[in-house]
Amino acid sequence: MDNLDKIGSSIRSLRKSKKMTLQQLAKETGLSTGYLSNIERNITSPTLMNIQKICDVFDSSLSDLLERNAEERIVIRREDREVILDEEQDIRMETIDFGIENLSFIYTELPRQSETSEEWWTHEFGEVGTVLEGELTVNIGGEIFELKAGDTIYVKPHTRHCYYNKSETSKSVSFWTRFWEKTQDGQEN
Repeated sequence: MDNLDKIGSSIRSLRKSKKMTLQQLAKETGLSTGYLSNIERNITSPTLMNIQKICDVFDSSLSDLLERNAEERIVIRREDREVILDEEQDIRMETIDFGIENLSFIYTELPRQSETSEEWWTHEFGEVGTVLEGELTVNIGGEIFELKAGDTIYVKPHTRHCYYNKSETSKSVSFWTRFWEKTQDGQEN
């Protein structure tokens, strides 16, 4: 890497090579997971003080980060995905990150009759979700969409939404693409 603008990709690459989760890095540095996530996606530029905190955890230096080339990823094996579990709801989410700026992916499994209809989200990014298996109910601002395998839905940035599986017989599997749009002046939207 030859500039500071893409240091987040180097941090992510180094973190993953050390088999460390974002939550573990947050705990070690005292920085929030949201802030670190934005750094890794090159949305936020870290301060020199925060870079030093990160380097201390990795026993690395700023020059190491600048020289480190983020590995071009072509294949991400299932066992290499970062897994997010909600054990109470038996929900499994896996993040899939190729290090592409402003783009990430989520693989989601919801058990039958998941009770997540009261968990609302609003994101600064847009999402496109495709149901791979089973059914998925998506509520976007009070409008309900019943999706079946093969159906795809778009959720605009800053839109209140939730999704859940009402099926009594099968789990719901979906794949989501998350993307950050840029405005005409080049700023993140």
